[in-house]
Amino acid sequence: MDRIESLFAAMRAAGQPLDWPGGDSIAAYAEQVSQALCHYFQCSHASLWLLDGAPGEYRLRSLGAHAADGASRQSPVCAQPACPGYFSALLREGVFNCADSSTDARLQGLSSPPSWRAMLDVCGQINGKTIGVIALGERDEPRIWTKREELDLRRATAKACLKLHALRQEMETA
Repeated sequence: MDRIESLFAAMRAAGQPLDWPGGDSIAAYAEQVSQALCHYFQCSHASLWLLDGAPGEYRLRSLGAHAADGASRQSPVCAQPACPGYFSALLREGVFNCADSSTDARLQGLSSPPSWRAMLDVCGQINGKTIGVIALGERDEPRIWTKREELDLRRATAKACLKLHALRQEMETA
């Protein structure tokens, strides 16, 4: 618990709060969270995604990202029909932990290869409904993500998705 609190403290100290900063846009919020997570986890990339659509036709839409090692080749939308193994694992288990995308059976047969060699993606849920996903990636090297990293990312994702849920509620009632 101390470690994740130090993540939140570091984000606040860097001027990158996990709390919704009122006047800033969702893209700015997503970029700030992604940058802080990228630095904290010492990975190539971090991004915040919003889940929408219906079962079998879900889509993840990128809200913002930060890449520590150059521009991302990542698509702004990831559709379930194009990545069935990824969505199946992510939505069933709440996490997609992949040490090496080039050998992971869940990613075989995709029309375009994943942007990241190693991936750790976690769903954020409110009342059992997935709201969003935070994704971490390593561009060029395999990486075995630790249980501690997974737990820390789960906590950060839960906090960020609470804010996404509140924003979505505000947009739907406006």
